[in-house]
Amino acid sequence: MTDNSSTLTKRWSIAIIALLLSLGLGIAAFVYHSTTQMREALAEEILEQQHDVASLIHEYGHVMVSLERTRLSPTPENKKAIGAALTSAQDQLGRMRSNYSFARLDGAAEAYAYIKPVLEDIADWTNNGIAGYSNDNPFVLETAANRMGERYSVIRSISNETDAVATELISEQTDFLNNFRDWLLLLLAGFALLSLSIASLLIRQRNLQAQLAIDQELNATRLIEAETRGRRQAEDALLGSEQFLRATLNSLPSDIAILDQQGIISAANEPWKKFVSSNDTQYSNGGIGHHYEPVFRSTAMNEVERKGIDAATKHVSDVLNLNRDSMFFEYPCHRKDKRQWSVVSMSTFNTGDGRHAVLVHEDVSERKRLEERDRRLRAELAHVSRLTTAGELATGLAHELNQPLTAITHNCDAVMSSVKSDSQFDNELLETVHDISEQAQRAGGIIRSMRALVRKESTDMVPTDINKLVRETVRLTGPEARERGVSVLLRLDETLPHPTIDPVQIQQVLVNLERNSVEAMWQANSPVKELTIETSRHGSDHLEVCITDTGPGIEPEFARRLFTAFQTTKANGMGLGLSISRSIVEEHGGRLWIDPASEGVTIFRFTIPFIQE
Repeated sequence: MTDNSSTLTKRWSIAIIALLLSLGLGIAAFVYHSTTQMREALAEEILEQQHDVASLIHEYGHVMVSLERTRLSPTPENKKAIGAALTSAQDQLGRMRSNYSFARLDGAAEAYAYIKPVLEDIADWTNNGIAGYSNDNPFVLETAANRMGERYSVIRSISNETDAVATELISEQTDFLNNFRDWLLLLLAGFALLSLSIASLLIRQRNLQAQLAIDQELNATRLIEAETRGRRQAEDALLGSEQFLRATLNSLPSDIAILDQQGIISAANEPWKKFVSSNDTQYSNGGIGHHYEPVFRSTAMNEVERKGIDAATKHVSDVLNLNRDSMFFEYPCHRKDKRQWSVVSMSTFNTGDGRHAVLVHEDVSERKRLEERDRRLRAELAHVSRLTTAGELATGLAHELNQPLTAITHNCDAVMSSVKSDSQFDNELLETVHDISEQAQRAGGIIRSMRALVRKESTDMVPTDINKLVRETVRLTGPEARERGVSVLLRLDETLPHPTIDPVQIQQVLVNLERNSVEAMWQANSPVKELTIETSRHGSDHLEVCITDTGPGIEPEFARRLFTAFQTTKANGMGLGLSISRSIVEEHGGRLWIDPASEGVTIFRFTIPFIQE
């Protein structure tokens, strides 16, 4: 019996030694493989970073070459090449990795952060130009080329620093891995000695079988206790995960309910409970334990919403009946006071107790309103484009009409000179010809004013007679005012100095204000339709233009945001006229406002500074 026990002990000792040695060799092989992979991964990431930086510098240089080529030869093909080069460079930015596993591999991120704003600026300049210069202006291309040239040396410096860091990092990593392997060999040697020591101890203890049995019993007891603790920890972790899931669901703004495969609501977040109980208090707990259909249908506030929910429940039933894995359905649920839209979506997941579904309800009214607003803005921008085209056509038409009107004036002058040379000339004929000449000159003045208003380029800042400018705008808006029964009164101070302004821009302000007043009185069908334009001094160094109409006035609430973009009371208005007018006046150093003290009338005032002689 003792010999069998000794033989069994020796066999166990040999098996344990072999197991320990195998385990040590396995660990060594694993560590060797891991370190090799780490070195290869480092080299791969360094190559990826250097490739990304080199590609980005290449695309950057391509944009620089396209800019320089277009600046020297601004052909449409070269301009199109700039856009293609910018697109390619921005695509390269998008393909670059945002981070790397190894520390200090931040060269690509630094190049990305340095180049991205430069490319965005160049794209904005080449598409929209720089303030005061269009994108076709050579100054824009020269500025863009200079900007990129100034940054190129810094980008090359970043590339060189990236290469240096990569070389240093590879060297450090190689030294570290070599040292690590040396220490690992020492550790394995100690592990082998430890294995032999353990084996010798096992051989010496072959006569302690009883004690080993006791130890095994104690170990079994400890294992049972450890299993009990592990079960308790697993239960605590499960409870924590459930609480985490509940907190996560409650933090989401959407209304979310969890359904089992029969359509019974098994869980719901707080937004869903509020959504369900807002119309029917019997489901204050979110309808948990009830079928989703009556719970969901109870939220309908009107017939429109009820029809949408009926359609949505059909799609939900298809998912629950395994006809589809998910669904997305949008429906209107308009109230009397406002328009609303909702979206219902569903996805499924499987657990140990079967198939479940997540039902999500969202209010997308704000998104729909933004989409409708975007559609309106696109339509208005298209309208502006048509008006711009009409303005360009009007400029050409005005130029063509100005020539025959000039010929009429010269011919009338010739006729009057011929009639006056006759001693017995007809006064009535002379007055008729003189009236024809005056009307032709008046028509020419109107056309010249219209050409100045609609032309694209602005004139220089020049001393301008503000009263003359008012009369020219009245000639432009006068036909519309007469057609709508509006009388125009001028009260002009002829002693005003001549401010240095851009006459075309100030004329635009006057036309906007005059047309707004005429349309306001016409739309409100005011019993008295009078438009009064008055010029006067405002302080010691400003002059003031006051435009008064007898329209319906402006509500105080709307007056506070009157000069904000896209605010309008017109059915087909864009709400940009007053915002643009205020910007023009403020750029001239003046101020545009609506008189808050006016009663029964609407008064707009704006000031322009002048230099005292």
